[in-house]
Amino acid sequence: MKRALMALACAATAALVAPAVAAPAQAQTSAQAPAPAADPVAALRKQFVAGHGVRFVSSGTLSMAGVTAIKFTSNGGYAFGRSGVIAADSTQKTKYSELLKDEDLKDAEKPLRMIVIGSTGYLSGGVYSSMLPEGKTWLRLPGLRPNSSFSPVNPTDWRNLKAVLATTKAKGPGGSVNGAKTTLYRGTITLSQLMKASPSAKDGLASLGSNPGKTVVSWKLWIGADQLVRRASASVDLKMKVEGDSFTFTLSEVQTLAGWGRNVTVKAPPKSQVANLSDLDSDVPEVPGTVILPNN
Repeated sequence: MKRALMALACAATAALVAPAVAAPAQAQTSAQAPAPAADPVAALRKQFVAGHGVRFVSSGTLSMAGVTAIKFTSNGGYAFGRSGVIAADSTQKTKYSELLKDEDLKDAEKPLRMIVIGSTGYLSGGVYSSMLPEGKTWLRLPGLRPNSSFSPVNPTDWRNLKAVLATTKAKGPGGSVNGAKTTLYRGTITLSQLMKASPSAKDGLASLGSNPGKTVVSWKLWIGADQLVRRASASVDLKMKVEGDSFTFTLSEVQTLAGWGRNVTVKAPPKSQVANLSDLDSDVPEVPGTVILPNN
């Protein structure tokens, strides 16, 4: 039974941390100071300037029948270019309940540092702590995307944001978020709508296993007077089958963003400290709630 729960948890969290969650944004070509944004999508796209970025903090849970199986947090920064998010540097932490305690998870609760530049990722810590060759502290992984997200709602992907806002059902005062007065938008959107809006999201979201047309994501966005997203939350129930039994997982995540437009610099680790997959003596264990390796 524990192995079934592990398999379910891996499948349920795969799309939240998999590469190719969001499509790259259109280029920002104007060199002049931008006019006030008319809407959140325009405001986001005006942020895509080389040298600019945004900081983020996120937290979430994976639960079943009201019992939390996994808690995860992440914090770091996204670096922007004219095409959107071009690099990211974050630290992830994961906590497992007794339901999922396993020998394979002995290192999984250690902090995991993740740097992604272009399509190349570098990972240090976490499940890789005891797997790397002597003298190496980082594992290089090709085929990742810097704007992957712990949530189906990704406020740094303008196509995703546009699709989500199109399903707004209500809005009103959102209170203050990090000192910024906000308006709260809320609504629901299906996974199939998200997949249609961002074609590159199909690989990740399809792995959830549920019927994407019937799987509904409940979302909230707290948007400042400058039309930039200050906080985003999402929750989705995922129905899956393992070994003939049906299970429903609830994935919930909240992300707070701050420092829009400030400089965010992301640098690759020293080459002398980086190992490749071919350097590992064993396979990377399948661990729920952590980084999923890209498909070959």
